[in-house]
Amino acid sequence: MAAAVPPHSDLTGSLHVTQGAPPPSSSTRAVPPPNSPDITAAAWNRRPRNGRALGLEHWPRWLRAIPDVERAGALMRLFGALFLLLPGIALVASTYRHASAAAAAAVFLFVTVHAALHGLAAWRAATTHAIPPIVRFLDGHAAGIMIASSLLIAIGAGMAKLPVSPFFWLLAGTVSQLFGARMAGQRLRNALLVLGSALQFIAMALIALLAAG
Repeated sequence: MAAAVPPHSDLTGSLHVTQGAPPPSSSTRAVPPPNSPDITAAAWNRRPRNGRALGLEHWPRWLRAIPDVERAGALMRLFGALFLLLPGIALVASTYRHASAAAAAAVFLFVTVHAALHGLAAWRAATTHAIPPIVRFLDGHAAGIMIASSLLIAIGAGMAKLPVSPFFWLLAGTVSQLFGARMAGQRLRNALLVLGSALQFIAMALIALLAAG
């Protein structure tokens, strides 16, 4: 005697097996809200996720609009721009006061170039408008431009006469940016570019300190 098969409505929500795809893990399963009794738990877990579901409702709208795969890189580059800009202004003012106008102009050039390139990269990831070709070019060659600006300033300061400490930070930042330029993954590329700028900023601060002395 064959066992009775319960009606389809009794199976809804109690068994959810999709051929070729494992069921959702326990860490991602959720219970439907009580005001939606007609939706099963499986259908609730398959619902589209938006920024509010990911806990981003308190973030700025432009940041929520960035795709998930690009949001981390955009935040890294935005942090790099602010890191270069805010302490950089103080470094420029201190160099102008304690060293010379030429040294302050060199530090200002370094801060402006690096902060602008990181800011453009963050804006490119956040904007919904068409990207101008010049922005694509600058972002694609950001590593080379930042390395060139740092080396020009170091050469102007007398690279052969630099102590070991600023030369080490400058070299470490250059190596980091060179590796970043060759990385295919955007997240690692952005991290290495920001790290290189931070290391080169330390070198510029040491060079400015030497000029003030």
